[in-house]
Amino acid sequence: MRGRIPSYGLDLATAQPGQILESPHEVTIDDSWRIQWQSAFPATSKLTTSLEFANSCGFDEVAIPTAMLLNMTLCFSVEPFSQSCRLHLGLENARQEKPVTSGDTLRSFTRIDSLRNTSKNDASVIFSTHILVNQSGDRVFSLNKRSYYDPIPAPVERAPAEENLHLQQYFEGAQGSMVDAFRKIDSFPTSQIEPLSKGELILHPMVRPLGWTENLALSTLYRNTHPIHWDSQRYGREGIVVCGGFVQSLAFASADRELRQILDEVLVHSSHINTVAPEDRIGAMSRIIDIEKMDENLEAVTVKTLGLKNVDTCSELQNIEIPEALFSAEDLKPSAIEALCSEKCPVLSQRIALQATRVLLRPA
Repeated sequence: MRGRIPSYGLDLATAQPGQILESPHEVTIDDSWRIQWQSAFPATSKLTTSLEFANSCGFDEVAIPTAMLLNMTLCFSVEPFSQSCRLHLGLENARQEKPVTSGDTLRSFTRIDSLRNTSKNDASVIFSTHILVNQSGDRVFSLNKRSYYDPIPAPVERAPAEENLHLQQYFEGAQGSMVDAFRKIDSFPTSQIEPLSKGELILHPMVRPLGWTENLALSTLYRNTHPIHWDSQRYGREGIVVCGGFVQSLAFASADRELRQILDEVLVHSSHINTVAPEDRIGAMSRIIDIEKMDENLEAVTVKTLGLKNVDTCSELQNIEIPEALFSAEDLKPSAIEALCSEKCPVLSQRIALQATRVLLRPA
């Protein structure tokens, strides 16, 4: 007898724009998920650590971290969608739409928005929308993703999918915004709020790794079934790559102390520049691009963060001239970033793991 090897991920031979993929995973979270998450990704914003602060903001319990929901949205979709992709290129417009509480049951859906081959026809780029839905059928998180796949076999131009039309209801627009809830608060409880100035560059002191065991545990818990993140039998221990969502979360966690208190955030866009392996140390530096006063109680801070790989931020970057162009609010091509570093800041060459622009909601 010869065994059958199952295949997972998107089937490029049948993929169509408008096709909706339902994740097989359905997970009920409890408070241990939040605690386990914050053991790997430190948080200092009180909304996710203090019941009293959360209650004062209208929450019945301590808030689930936004980054945790983003990774559920990404990882739950690996088995039906991205397990067959080559690279995770980037994210756009990632945001929480409704509160999530302990005891909620979450599942995800992915819609293929468009697909095309590259100009060389040696690969393809697929644009997709990913949503996380609770037990009541409410959207709680959404994001857009760009992924790099093998070439799409002919015909490349395909008619829109007509299957799973009953799932289209989940993609008919955002069901709300967390900002609306915070606008209703008359005043926020007293808490330490780090002062920020437009244009300043912050070298975040925290640098920490995602260890081998942590990476394996998180990949398992969040149902990230792509073997490159955990199968050392196939790839060798040196070939394992930390998934992009975890790298992004660790870079943001490294920056959290200097940006607190963060009530909500919208990821405008992010992309990965150099891959990260377990035990690589992740740090960050951030530039404050803009600060907008929304009302008497709230401000919106636009910040661009670069996640750094194996850089001792304080000792290696202190008194170093860092190119301002690296902190453009636009999403720069990896080749442009590497060219800038090679020419003007060699200490960062091959050591930028991530670029991300966010809008942070903070008490004014």
